[in-house]
Amino acid sequence: MGNSAIDFPWDKTNVTADTLVKTGKCVLHNITINGTTTVGQIAVYDGVSNAGALIGTIHLRSAVQVSAPPVTLNYDCQMDDGIYLDVTDWVGSVTVTHK
Repeated sequence: MGNSAIDFPWDKTNVTADTLVKTGKCVLHNITINGTTTVGQIAVYDGVSNAGALIGTIHLRSAVQVSAPPVTLNYDCQMDDGIYLDVTDWVGSVTVTHK
């Protein structure tokens, strides 16, 4: 039996550019915006590329968001083909938690 204080069921992937996070059936749990140095957007796809089904788009547009502290977006959705993040005109870091 594991230690519930330290055992977490979620895998994690740090993303700074277009990234195939996971392939196949999975669950997209959270996307945490860790830091941002420019404005832009991140499109989230159910698939292995930006040809998959669009799940959502995170718009990082205002100057306030450029200096904002970390923010976590909860998705908790089943992905049939994988998780792909398509980054446009944005520089920063996000952490994707999934299983």
